[in-house]
Amino acid sequence: MTNKFKTLLGISILGNLVLAGALFYLVQRLGGIKFMIHRISAGGLAGVYENRKNLFDHLPMEKGSIIFLGDSITEYGQWEELMQNPKVKNRGIAGETTWGLIRRLSSITANQPTAIFLMIGVNDFLFTDRFEIIKNYQQIVQQIKAETPHSQLFIQSVLPINTTVKNTVFNNTEINLLNESIQKLAQKEGLIYLDIHQLLKNEEGALAAKFTADGVHINGAAYSIWKKAVIPYISALSPK
Repeated sequence: MTNKFKTLLGISILGNLVLAGALFYLVQRLGGIKFMIHRISAGGLAGVYENRKNLFDHLPMEKGSIIFLGDSITEYGQWEELMQNPKVKNRGIAGETTWGLIRRLSSITANQPTAIFLMIGVNDFLFTDRFEIIKNYQQIVQQIKAETPHSQLFIQSVLPINTTVKNTVFNNTEINLLNESIQKLAQKEGLIYLDIHQLLKNEEGALAAKFTADGVHINGAAYSIWKKAVIPYISALSPK
């Protein structure tokens, strides 16, 4: 190996290292690898999120409403039709996190809803761990209690996912541990905990394949099961 070739090889290796370092720095500045995966897969989700949030700010919501609050799994459910109840309002937004929910929570509590059915947290795993998520959960619960003390708050478990149907960045071990913490928080705060997770999982503890096309979001059959779990509470809130 000639000295010239060694020099060129060294320059090439050094250049690749510099490029790799710059790329790593850029990814970290933009939120880390998980966030970049999220942004690529979401494809403009930020604009959709802001538009939907703005829409909620302009929609009338009378006192006594029953709110379903969460991320895309909540948003994609046609709750007013499922429950056949005009008091039921869907305030789910695709891509929502506990941080985002904290920022817009006052617009929900300002209308003093009769009840809030909350399911949130899975998107947070793109950015942080379950310990940070549960801290945010505690803040959400305390804020709801302080701002709308007469609202009944129902805490719903985070749903399982299925990596066989489609690989995702989420995993059921962390989801299960988060749900344990959410359930403990609900018990501590004297709130009703609704374990929707157990109703939709298969024998391996994953989201049953018959309920999902992408491993994360759920289909009509799953929403029907979810409906059956919550409708007794809805009926008690809105007696005919």
